[in-house]
Amino acid sequence: MEKVLVNDEPENQCFGCSPHNERGLRMTFVQTGPKTIESRYEVAPHMCGPPNVIHGGVQAVLLDEAMGMAARVGAGLDSPHVVTAEFELRYRRPAPIESPITVRGELIRVEGQNLFVEGSILSPEGETLTTARARWRALSGLE
Repeated sequence: MEKVLVNDEPENQCFGCSPHNERGLRMTFVQTGPKTIESRYEVAPHMCGPPNVIHGGVQAVLLDEAMGMAARVGAGLDSPHVVTAEFELRYRRPAPIESPITVRGELIRVEGQNLFVEGSILSPEGETLTTARARWRALSGLE
């Protein structure tokens, strides 16, 4: 069964995931597997780069948020204190604005405090549009 995840800590003002940041993306997530999460999202027109295409920086934010949540969930961390240490992004095809995309993150492995995660943005038809890899660092909670 899918589990809905919202980063709802009262002090959270994160641009990507906070429901409290009225100017943010307000992303929500669904846990689709033990180490995998997804967010279904439709990017507004004012976040375009080229006409009708999601700005590359916005795509990076979407993936960073999904991969961070996958790192937390996959490693079983109660604490939201994980940070991006390295981030690699590959734009494969234009990602359309005003279209319901899926942003996916999956924890691949854990080495000490380091969490290795992969992510992707998928079109409504399931085509891979953008991919990412990242190393996250847990600030607490892992031994």
